[in-house]
Parts: sequence; C-alpha cells; structure tokens
Amino acid sequence: MDIKQIEALSSVISASAAQLKELQDSLKTTQHSASTARAEFLKPSLEVVAAASQLIALVRTPERYLMDMSTGHQLSSSLRVVVETNVVEILREKGKGPKKALHIKEIGAYNRVNYLKLGRVMRLLATHHVFEEVSPNVFANNTISLAMDTGKSLAQLEAAPEEKYDGSNGIAALVGLFSDETMHNSVGIAEILKSPETTNSFSPFDAPFSIAWPGTRNIKMYDWLNLPENKPRLKRFGMAMNGMNSMTPPDAILRGFNWSSLAPGSIVVDCGGGVGSVSLPIVQTCPQIHLIVQDTGPVVAEAPAFWKANQPEALAQGRVSFQAHNFFEPQPAENTNIAVYLLRMIMHNWPDAECVQILKRVRAACTPNTRIVIVDNIMLYASRDQTVEGADVGAQDPDALAPEPLLANWGAANSLSYKQDINMLSNHNACERTVPEFADLLGPAGFKIVEVHQAHQSWLPQIVAVPI
Repeated sequence: MDIKQIEALSSVISASAAQLKELQDSLKTTQHSASTARAEFLKPSLEVVAAASQLIALVRTPERYLMDMSTGHQLSSSLRVVVETNVVEILREKGKGPKKALHIKEIGAYNRVNYLKLGRVMRLLATHHVFEEVSPNVFANNTISLAMDTGKSLAQLEAAPEEKYDGSNGIAALVGLFSDETMHNSVGIAEILKSPETTNSFSPFDAPFSIAWPGTRNIKMYDWLNLPENKPRLKRFGMAMNGMNSMTPPDAILRGFNWSSLAPGSIVVDCGGGVGSVSLPIVQTCPQIHLIVQDTGPVVAEAPAFWKANQPEALAQGRVSFQAHNFFEPQPAENTNIAVYLLRMIMHNWPDAECVQILKRVRAACTPNTRIVIVDNIMLYASRDQTVEGADVGAQDPDALAPEPLLANWGAANSLSYKQDINMLSNHNACERTVPEFADLLGPAGFKIVEVHQAHQSWLPQIVAVPI
C-alpha cells in the first residue's frame, strides 16, 4: 500500500473541497444542480471524484476491487427495474412523511412487483447512494434517484406507459437505454473479440449487437430500432438522446470554436443536427450567421415547430433553414461557400471507413476557407505521456490533463467517456477516439487539425480542421 500516494490524493480532496465550499458560499444555495452544473465547479468536482476513486483503488484489496467491478452489471439491472416499474414516481407521489417514504410492501402494491425481491434491488441501489433506506424496508427518493423522475403521475404512467418519457429531461430514458439494449449488446463483446471471423472486422454488421438479439446478424442497430416491433425502443432512444443533451449546459457548443469570428452572411451547416437544438445558441449569439440544419426528412420536418417555439425571430428572418439530407450522400448542390460544417456526435456512431466516407462528402463541398468542427468525446490516454510518434494533431489544449497525482485522463471522474467508447463498440462496432485517431480519419478525407478544445471546462470537446 502506497501511503505517500494516499496522502497526496487526500490532499487533493481537501484542497478541492475547500475550493468547492468557497464557490458554494458565493452562490448562497445548497441546491446540488444549481451549483455543480456551473462551469467553475467542474474542475474541483472532477478532482474530488478522480482522487476519491483512485484512493479507493489503492486502499482496497485487489481481489475485492475486482469483485466489485465484475458485479457492476447488477447495478445496471437494478436501475432498469426501478425505471421500468415507476419506483421513483411512486415515492414522489405516494410517499409519506417529511421524506415521502414508503415501505416496500406499499411500493409493491402500487407497481405490482413482488415486494421481497424489489426490496433487495432497492437496497443494493441505496447502498450505492441511489434512494435512501430511512428505516428497515422503508425507502425514499434522494437527489440522485430524483434525477430519474419523469414528472408523470402514477395514473398517467398506467394509462399511457408508452408516453412515460415524453416531456421529461430524458435521464430516465437514458438509464433505460444503457441498462437494457446497451448492456444486452455488451454481453457479446468477448464472443466477437475471440472469434477469428469477427475479431478483425470493423463492419457494423459484426458489432456485438449482431449476436445479442434474435434476427440481428445482418442488420445495423439503427435499422433494427426502426423496425415496427421496436417502436417503443426507438421512442425511448430518442428521449435518451435528449437526456444526453440535458447533461451539458445549453451553451456548451459555444465553448470551443469562436463562432463570433465568422463574417456577416457566413453559412453554418449542422450535419445530422436533429431539429437544431444544439446549434440554437450559435444563432442566438451570432446574428450574422445563417444556419442550415440537416437530418433525415422525418426529423427536419419537426424542426420548424422547434424553432418557432424557441427562436421565432431567426425563423421569421430566414436565418435558419432546413435540409433533408443523408450525410453519406454528396452535399446538396446549393450548399456553396459554406463557412463551417458542424458534425456533432456523429463520428462515434460509425467505424473508420464510414467516418471517412462522411468526411469526404463534406470535403468535396468545401472551399479553401471552410472549417469543420467535430464535437465528440476526445479520449485521453491513461498515461501521463500523451505523445504518439508521427501524429500531426495540431495545437493541443494544455488544460486537458488532470494534475498529478491523478491519472492523466481524470480516471473514474471521466469514466463515462470510456464506457461510451465500449457502448459504441457494443452497438455499432464504432468507437470514441483520441486526437491521433481523429487525425488518422481526417487525413485520408483531405483535412488537417488546427485546433483542439479538449479541456473539460469545454463540456463537449471540439476539433477544428481545415481542408488540405
């Protein structure tokens, strides 16, 4: 046991906690979401989480640490149970006393789940700080469990279960997706990697998803979700993507590329941009820009209603328009002299060959002055040395790495990025990428990296590239 390392990590926790207290006092609020969602809280919060998790790894026996990791799937399974049986909403609506608590017998009576089994599931979650067991077999929501509240009444949930996630922040849907389809897909990773027929394949048809469900051997996950029998899953998937967006501040897209530097009349194309919700702040803060939102026909058909509700002036002034477009096809001929192509959370859904194809379609429509902005997870190496011999990666972000003695990639404080990487492997045979790996994609497509906005205070890392 490395006592010096333990002491160093303890010092990081103490110093960061003091910084958080100072920030909290300045806000005059104890609301968790009101404070830690703010940019200035992010770095000390990451330092506490990274140091605490690294400290746990140091002081636990290796055997117990490994057993905790290998049984982590039970937490996912338990979260799925409480989401799909409406436990959070039951406690919020039917709970009694100051903590709005209920005995597991009462919870089971409302959701018709065997209370003895349900109680064991909830106790595991309470042991991991999701829910509170206020007395034996009596449970209440806490701050963490309430993040899964859809806001629906029990009567609404029973009358229209398919509308459970409608109008919510999407977090419950995201938990449902991760603990259902994505966890199911991940079970097949070992088989896919061990098989000589699939281990070296990067085809979407050889993703672990392909062996996870009946009839999925020759279909991509997105096409499978669009099958009529999977309509509830597709709807949940859409709400889960809203949940992913809700985890970042609405102005996150502005924390990187300098959109205000674009000249009046500049055109920005948001490729695969949904209804344009992520690029909305660009239009709000940069009135000189015209935005074109591209996505599939059914998606962009919903976009005008979104803009009418959220930025009607831009819609009325013609500063935003919409195109039905498949990004594997050539850019529409009318898209000339484009200043920026924005590709947000697209690359990680596709293996390298498909990503190069997407980028080549964009490159063919670029002028020498066009920029592309890729918004995606940028993976850091766990080692302190981040250099890769021969990689031309442009300007690096000096604040991307965690300070010593923390792991350079922020350890468990940044673990969701690495779990997402395995999610992409499980679902699509795709991946999250390091900066050198992005460079390897961009070069063959005719681009080079000129800026990297990777520090965590950017919320969503960005890579800026130019034609070559």
